[in-house]
Amino acid sequence: MTLRRVLFYLGWALLLSAFAAGAAEALVRADPGRGLFVVSAHDLWYTIAPGNLVVTQIKVERLSPELWTHVIRPILELPAWALTGLPGAALTWFCRTRRPLTADEQQDLREREESVFLYDQLAEQAMLDGYGEDDDMAPSHEDQHFMDEAGLTYAESEDDYDIDMDNLPPPGVGGR
Repeated sequence: MTLRRVLFYLGWALLLSAFAAGAAEALVRADPGRGLFVVSAHDLWYTIAPGNLVVTQIKVERLSPELWTHVIRPILELPAWALTGLPGAALTWFCRTRRPLTADEQQDLREREESVFLYDQLAEQAMLDGYGEDDDMAPSHEDQHFMDEAGLTYAESEDDYDIDMDNLPPPGVGGR
């Protein structure tokens, strides 16, 4: 396996850990007294494994106290998902395999591009043919007089109803 392929899979592993870190932020937010919007990697690590964080800090400070204070601690102030997600995204993007398209794939790509622009071409042709921006599905009231003559239109007042409104049963009785 080539180095490029190993880095590609490492990038995916980092992306998966970024998603896990984003989900684990719920643990920190569930901790009473922590109403944080962005959770740092330090707070997340402290919530998940506080002993491990303290042991790591002691070991690093034995090597160099400035290393923990000036390098590692500021890095741990970033969100955990960003610490793993950004390098993971970069590795998967730059180390992906690139192969040339075959003739069939190029033809399929051209056909798909043509289908994307088909609607625009049809709309332009319709405008040239004289179909405007009007809504052809809008109701037309040109033939309203036929409905008026047949008595199929809505009444304008209660007097126009053929129903005796005073003798109707109360709502919910004798019906549904």
